[in-house]
Amino acid sequence: MRSEEIIALPGARLDPRALGDGSLEVTVSGIQAKSSVGGMRKVYRGRDVEVSFDLDICIHVGECLRGDPNVFKLRRRPWALPDEGSPDVVAEVVERCPSGALLYTRLDGGRQEEPRGTTTVTPMRNGPLIVTGVIEVRREDGTAETLPRATLCRCGQSEHKPFCDNQHIAIGFKAPGVPFKIHLSPVRPRVDAPISKAEDPRGVN
Repeated sequence: MRSEEIIALPGARLDPRALGDGSLEVTVSGIQAKSSVGGMRKVYRGRDVEVSFDLDICIHVGECLRGDPNVFKLRRRPWALPDEGSPDVVAEVVERCPSGALLYTRLDGGRQEEPRGTTTVTPMRNGPLIVTGVIEVRREDGTAETLPRATLCRCGQSEHKPFCDNQHIAIGFKAPGVPFKIHLSPVRPRVDAPISKAEDPRGVN
């Protein structure tokens, strides 16, 4: 049985002025999500920074591949080599990943990523909910993980609920929200055609 429940914790605030054009932003004190996917992070350890990646929750925006192509190369094995870049740059690029598929841990005493004090939920136009803050994910196997960033399904068709898996593109989902600018990259040969999980070579290594 799949658990696919999202619980907004007490303290939610909604600005009614944002409802006119659909570009609403909901803020809550935290979010808990129950999931039957994810939790299979691959770890890439460097001298000064460690990077981890969870393909199950990646939405193939490609910020990593464009942000530092020396560190992140789609078809290289291993695809992520933290020592090929500056720890500060690696951290900055990882924080651009909207889905939380990429996380980092500084090993050199540098600044760690700190989730925002207030969790923010922002609907993307024709797309998922972008969440930043404290997102606690509890899985069916009893494991838990806290993410600072996540993209949650809004179209209802994701096979990886509560996370987005880009099914909104396949079904032509339409809904108001904030425009989400995506650039072309090796995982987005066309803006409206991201590669699938099955096509992603990072599932191998």
